[in-house]
Amino acid sequence: MTVPVLLHGALGTHRRGKILQEALSAEQAKELPDGRALVVAFADAFQGAEESEQSRLVEWTRVSGHLLLLVPPFAAGACKRPVSWRAERMASAPRGGEGIAQVLASEVAYRLDGKLQTPAVPGATWSDLSVCVGTYRLHPAAGLFAVTCLPLWSLAVLDAPNELERWLASLVALAGESRPATQPVESVLQPDHYGLLVFLLSKSFDDEEQAIAALRSSSIFRFTPERGRSLLKELRARGLVVGAMPTTEAIELVMESPYAPYVSALREVSIP
Repeated sequence: MTVPVLLHGALGTHRRGKILQEALSAEQAKELPDGRALVVAFADAFQGAEESEQSRLVEWTRVSGHLLLLVPPFAAGACKRPVSWRAERMASAPRGGEGIAQVLASEVAYRLDGKLQTPAVPGATWSDLSVCVGTYRLHPAAGLFAVTCLPLWSLAVLDAPNELERWLASLVALAGESRPATQPVESVLQPDHYGLLVFLLSKSFDDEEQAIAALRSSSIFRFTPERGRSLLKELRARGLVVGAMPTTEAIELVMESPYAPYVSALREVSIP
């Protein structure tokens, strides 16, 4: 792997963790790292953790390059963080996997349900479209929270190390690259600027016209089309928006402000 693989909590001392140590040169996590890393943990341990611990782990994925991956087993019932999701028992082994998913298909006992998104990685779904991998990011420039039904600690992975590494690398790529800290934007933004940035981060827009049309019909944001265009022009002049897409600097500015919770809330509402 191009990033360190760290085993968090009970997985770090469990016999199943030893298989990942052998397959991936994984190490036990003493603490959550600051740099780019893949942290793997048992899903049931996360589900059963105190709310403060769940929030701490999810918050760690706020930084680009940070990937938290939960693996079986699962606890019964729904988990509310970072969005509502649950693992349901499957009546029979799934079919149609590829790569490491195909290797482990006969051992898969769960499928995912809820508001996690299905990423574009091999083996994320089976032939019947049941979901095997779910992900969530706190904001567009964040790292990744991921859950998989694949028992990556199976002895079978020792016979397929390349497939395992390729699969994990596809998730690591989605988590983004670590970036050095940037200087804050010197010009002070007004509440309306933040409001429009939150709106633009709530979903993706192809261009200005699509964004303005959505703004006009929004029941939450009360900007007139004229005011929306004016704010867009000012944000572009400050290098914070390109077309209708906030830049990385703009995203970081919003996520470090008191407006950050609104982005996550609106993105959750927009997930079908």
